[in-house]
Amino acid sequence: MTATTTTATAPGTLVVGDLQLDETSGQVTRAGEPIHLTPTERDLLTYFMRNPRRVLSKRMILDRVWRGDRGGADGVVELYVSYLRRKIDKGRTPMLHTQRGLGYVLRAS
Repeated sequence: MTATTTTATAPGTLVVGDLQLDETSGQVTRAGEPIHLTPTERDLLTYFMRNPRRVLSKRMILDRVWRGDRGGADGVVELYVSYLRRKIDKGRTPMLHTQRGLGYVLRAS
């Protein structure tokens, strides 16, 4: 098991590097510190954590997280990725990266 692979340490728990998400309770921690996310931010993070090191396009994210609701289109994805970055990467080594022209990728250092 490598730090960039999603693993389940307990039923319903996703782990990528030092980032953990308990899908049952919705609790998120990074390096043991709790991170408060909105339901939409949590859905977005869950999608990234289920697909570590995979570049996810804005269209893929819209289809999965917003389930085809194109209300804000690409702008809503950019907005929520920025919210998520501020929360999970704040003061730490960044995990959420932009791949110009392709989308976004979650990976541990």
